[in-house]
This record gives sequence, structure tokens and C-alpha cells, in this order.
Amino acid sequence: MRGSIFHQVNEVFHKSGLVAFGQSKHKDKDEAREAGARTWADLGRELKVYSYATADAYRDVWGQCLAHAKAEHGVKDIEKLGASHVGSFLKAKAEGGESVSKATFRQYAAALGKLEAALNGYAARFETGRSYDFRQAIKDARPLAASLRDGPQTRAYAEPQRLVAAIKRSDHRLAARMQYEGGPRVHEISLITPPQLLGERPDPVSGKTCGWIADKGKGGKNLEHKFSLETYRQLAAEVERRGAFSVDKAAYRESLKSAAEDTGQDYRGSHGLRWNFAQERFAVCQAADMGYELALVNVSRELGHERPDITEHYLR
Repeated sequence: MRGSIFHQVNEVFHKSGLVAFGQSKHKDKDEAREAGARTWADLGRELKVYSYATADAYRDVWGQCLAHAKAEHGVKDIEKLGASHVGSFLKAKAEGGESVSKATFRQYAAALGKLEAALNGYAARFETGRSYDFRQAIKDARPLAASLRDGPQTRAYAEPQRLVAAIKRSDHRLAARMQYEGGPRVHEISLITPPQLLGERPDPVSGKTCGWIADKGKGGKNLEHKFSLETYRQLAAEVERRGAFSVDKAAYRESLKSAAEDTGQDYRGSHGLRWNFAQERFAVCQAADMGYELALVNVSRELGHERPDITEHYLR
């Protein structure tokens, strides 16, 4: 398959037969059990993808795996992924410097199990003659999680401004500034079109004039993100010039990783910039005389979460 990592991942996802948004997961579980599924692994292979949030999480891991296979093994085609590439990716995650927790590692393993199902579904639909089995590679990698930390720790960058300034590609640097200043997830700023530009207006917390965009968060939730006027005006100029602002998420992460190395910081992924935003925004809220609880509510809402206590997770 040709095309960017983003294109290939979405092609496999949408044409694999796994998409079941809005359908009943419980009904499919019952049917899978009636058909002979006994373990959680059996169910995982039979069930589809029922929520947008899960879809985003799976596709993110699939893209990371293909980017790893391309960088380490020269594999550019998602249809040519094999068990050895999946095993290599999981080993890199467990032994790398990204502060991956046991829970996160398990999420990677689950996503790659679903990638196996997606690739097999895609191959069956288009009669490519290919088949995929990542189960043994995933099973062999599970003991690597034993040395990983049990709980969360901070993923914020020590010097986010230096990190952003060190990114060489201008579009990736702009994406990083948006994540740092406004807290969006990477998929929320990977494609921005003209109707999303909301113009300039004051920030109700600080009173500073900012540029705002409309966005869709997890589960299709309506969000608004604000940026400095400099960042917003650069974004608006890019949208006007190109018709839309877009970044390849895998390439963007590689730029972040290079910038982290260049500035002597641990690589925390794109999500690390959301941690920086949350911590700095919480301080702004409290400086505006918001109480602790109200500040939690405000930051949580801006991050696209429902529960205010989730913000405390970012404040570590």
C-alpha cells in the first residue's frame, strides 16, 4: 500500500470491517461467546471498534508501529508488517526512554492485537492472499512490562519553550505551539479547515486577546482551543494559503523526538505538551483568583475531559 502513514492506517481501519460506531458492544460480546469465545483474548479478536475515542487510540498506536518499522526495518507498507516488527516495536517501547507505564504498555499490546484483526479483515475483503498473526510476538513481549513503573508520573517537558523552538520544520513547530498553548490532542490539530477558525476574542480567565478554533474532541465532543495571537495568525495564514493546515502525526512525533534530543530533554511524546499546558493553565486560573476546585473544572473542560479530578493527574 502506498501513501503516508496516516493514510495507510486510516485505509486499513475504515476498510477492515472493524468500524461499529454506535452499535451494541454487549450484543456482540454475547454473540462471540455463543460462537465459542472463552477468554478476553478470544473476545478481543472477535469484537469491533465501537467508540471514536478507542478508534483514535488504536490508530495512534498503529501509526507509531508502522513508523518504527519504517525507521528500524525499512518497512513502508502497512500490509507488509509482520510479527517481528510488532515485537520489535513493543520491545522499543518497553526498553526506550519514554517513561511508558505498565498500563500504557498493555494498551499498546491491545491495539496491536486489534491491528492483526484489521489487517486480516482488509486482506479478506480485497483478497490479497495475506494473513497476519501477531499473538505470539505480543505474548513474548509481555514479560518486558515487568520492569516498567506501575503508576503515572509526570509527562510534562522540563523546558517546553526550548523544545518548541528547536523543532526544525515550521509546520511541526506550529503544531507544537498549538499543543503547548491550547492543550489539544495531536489528532485535534492534525487537520484544521477554514470553518474551524473562530477569530480573536478575550480569554475569559486572563483577559488577554487570543485566537480561537473550534474542534472535535474524544467522542465527537465540541471543543474550543485558544492560542496566542502570533500562533493563531500564523495558523490562519497557513489555512488560507493551503486550504487547510495538516500534519502527519508520525512525522510530527519524530520532530518532537529530535528536538527533545537536541535540547537534552526526555522525550515525552506529543501528549507531554498537554501536560505542560494543563500545569501552566492551572496556575493562570489560580492567579485569576479561581478556587482550587473551580480551577480543576476549568482546566479539565479545556482539555476535553468531563471529570475535574482528571486535571490532578496532569498536575503531578
